[in-house]
Amino acid sequence: MSNHSPLAAIAAFSAASFLWLGSADAQPRPATEWFYADGIIQPDGIDPKEAMKGVWSPSREWMVLFNLSKKETTATATFYFEDMPPRTTTQKLRPRSSGYIVVHQIPNVVPPKKLYGVRVQSPEPIIVQPSRGEYEPYNPVTAAMASFVAYPGPLGKRETKWTYADGLAISSERALEEWEWITILNPNAGRDANVKITFNWPDEQKTHTLAVPAERVRTVDLFNLPIIPKNKLFGPIIESDVPVVVEQVRRCYARGIPVITAIWACLAYPIGDLE
Repeated sequence: MSNHSPLAAIAAFSAASFLWLGSADAQPRPATEWFYADGIIQPDGIDPKEAMKGVWSPSREWMVLFNLSKKETTATATFYFEDMPPRTTTQKLRPRSSGYIVVHQIPNVVPPKKLYGVRVQSPEPIIVQPSRGEYEPYNPVTAAMASFVAYPGPLGKRETKWTYADGLAISSERALEEWEWITILNPNAGRDANVKITFNWPDEQKTHTLAVPAERVRTVDLFNLPIIPKNKLFGPIIESDVPVVVEQVRRCYARGIPVITAIWACLAYPIGDLE
C-alpha cells in the first residue's frame, strides 16, 4: 500500500494526535483555566481603625461559573493569600448551567480580612465571573458592586507585562476621595516574581519594585505610595520575570467617611508579547 493512500494519511494523523495529547507540553483546552488577582471578604463589625486602609466597608464575593459543556463537570478554585499556603474548594456544575462559589460562606477556605487571588480549573470549558458587593455596616442593601469576566489561562510570556490606561488617586478640598490599588497574583509554584511598576506621566516616569513570593498575592496601595502625586492621571506598566496576573481596584469615598460609595475592579491588559 502506498504511503500516500488515504488510510496511511489517517493513520499518520491519528498517531500524531495521540502523541500531541500525551505530550507534557500540550496546552489545556480553551476556557478551562481562569484567574483574577484581588478578592477580600470584610465582615460586619470590622474595627473602624481599618478605615485607614481604605477598605472598611463590609464586603462579599461570589464566583459565578457557567458550564459550557453538555455534561456535568467540576470546577476547582485555588485561593492564594499574602501569608499562608493556597487553599482549594470544588463545585459541581450541571450541563449548560451556571453555579456559584459563595466565597464569603467558606471561611474555612477563605478567612475574612485576607487578601486573596484565585485560579479556577475545570476539565470542561467554563466561564468564570467574580462579582463583589461592598456595604454599609449591618445594611443588607449593597452600596457598591463590581463584576468582570476572569482572565483566561494558561499564563506565558504575554502575561509577564501588563498595563491599563486610567490610573488616578484623588485627594483635594472637595468631598470626593479615590483610592487605588494594583494587586498582583503569582500562582507559580516555586518561582518568586520580581516585579517593577513604571508609572508614566507626560513629563516623567517613576518606578516601584516589589517581590511576590511563589503562590502568593501582593497589593500596592497607590493612594499612600509616596511617589504617586494626587489628582494626576497616569498609566502604569507592570513587568515581572515570571507570568503573573494583575488587577486594578479603585474605591471612592466621601471625605472623612470610611464607608465606600463606589468601586470598580478590572483586570489589566497583558502586553508581554508586543515586543
